[in-house]
Amino acid sequence: MNDAHNTKREDPSASSGQAVCPSKKLDVERRAARPERAEGSSPVGLSRAAFEAQIRHTSGPEYWRSLEELAGTPEFQEMLHREFPKGASEWVDSVSRRGFLQLMGASLALAGMTGCTKLPLEPIVPYVRQPEEVIPGRPRFYATAVTLSGYASPVLVESHLGRPTKIEGNDKHPASLGGTDIFTQAAILGMYDPDRSQTITNRGDVDSWSAFLKETKGPLTVQKGLGGAGIRILTQTISSPTLADQLRAFLKIYPQAKWHVYEPVNRDNVLEGAKLAFGQPVETRYDFSKADVIVSLDADFLYAGFPGNTRYIRDFAKRRNPDGQMSRFYAIECTPTSTGAKADHRLPVRAVDIEGFVRAVASGYGIVPDVDIRLDGNESGLFKALMGDL
Repeated sequence: MNDAHNTKREDPSASSGQAVCPSKKLDVERRAARPERAEGSSPVGLSRAAFEAQIRHTSGPEYWRSLEELAGTPEFQEMLHREFPKGASEWVDSVSRRGFLQLMGASLALAGMTGCTKLPLEPIVPYVRQPEEVIPGRPRFYATAVTLSGYASPVLVESHLGRPTKIEGNDKHPASLGGTDIFTQAAILGMYDPDRSQTITNRGDVDSWSAFLKETKGPLTVQKGLGGAGIRILTQTISSPTLADQLRAFLKIYPQAKWHVYEPVNRDNVLEGAKLAFGQPVETRYDFSKADVIVSLDADFLYAGFPGNTRYIRDFAKRRNPDGQMSRFYAIECTPTSTGAKADHRLPVRAVDIEGFVRAVASGYGIVPDVDIRLDGNESGLFKALMGDL
């Protein structure tokens, strides 16, 4: 047996028949259980000279976690090349840490296989007579508009070989003065969205225009005699003059048909208020560059998505110069907004209390008769300051 703990050596004195003291016998067994170490050697199996020779070949600051790492023993190298040493505890789970990492590695390897997909062959047709303005590698720019909830934003689109790649504001258009918002910048992603609707669907199934015309030809003929009483058209907000004219022409043929417009995020309350004030649903345009006092009543007019916000941002910033004639901005709102954060005076109120504050301002300004509305301390202080500025 080579195991030092199982090696049994006989004391020479015992073989000669001499009596041995029990304490001396125990000391002999202890020395026999420990392997003999050569003079100048280390616990890891390298001599002092070997350590000095290995250190002599290093330069600069060197650090070792243990003498085994410095010695580079086979046992340490085996543990170093294993991610987890032998005997490492595992989670009390059906999947161990090692198994989880193996599974993740295999998943990443399989994910890379998607790049090996063979694309279908497509014909490439070169120009017979290449247009002078088309130069490969050089972008072209064209002016257009991007709509959001029916409101158009003038933009300048950069394109490469007919493919739009970047959207920026049109600095020559007065509606934006070259500015854009986050929705306009992200609109380019919607063009290349794989989930973008590209075909006609009929009850969840992909269909074609010819099938659509064939299916609707008979019912439309029947509805023509009824004046279109059974026809309903649902669209989003439309600001295209061409499409709006086509829908009006359709409604002339089917006068009983109904055209419904729906927007998930809409300004219906603003349009209803415009009907009361102007007799028709119109949008109000503001010129903040000429306003000395601005009062925002729960209106986040500097936020992306607000109609005309790109122009409003520039006009508002033009009058916020502390070295010039600076405007004063009051914000009364029920929810913290990016517009309210820029206000000189901001009053947080409940949504139901905004109407009362507006009536108090209108009454104090002489627009409506006096109304009896109670304002608390904060509201009263801001109301007095506002009326003083107005």
